[in-house]
Amino acid sequence: MPIELTTRIARTQNVMTAPIDQEVVIFNLAKNSYVNLDEIGRRIWDLLDTPQRVDELCQQLSEEFDAAPEQITADVLPFLDELQAENLIHAANE
Repeated sequence: MPIELTTRIARTQNVMTAPIDQEVVIFNLAKNSYVNLDEIGRRIWDLLDTPQRVDELCQQLSEEFDAAPEQITADVLPFLDELQAENLIHAANE
């Protein structure tokens, strides 16, 4: 299912994380794989501790990083698609 601005997303439960400086490594136990996220990826991961809509996530990131909402959205949607492909996030029920 493609992620859209109105999609409510949440982190997958079957993962372990290890913070390293400003980054985070996520271990997907179900796939026996890991993903390393940079500072911005880590911030997105942290914000997804509570399920939220993508448009709300982008708005918060736009304010925190002082960037245009359109640019944040253009960068965040493909990133979320990658996390979903790795089974690290999923659409959450309301």
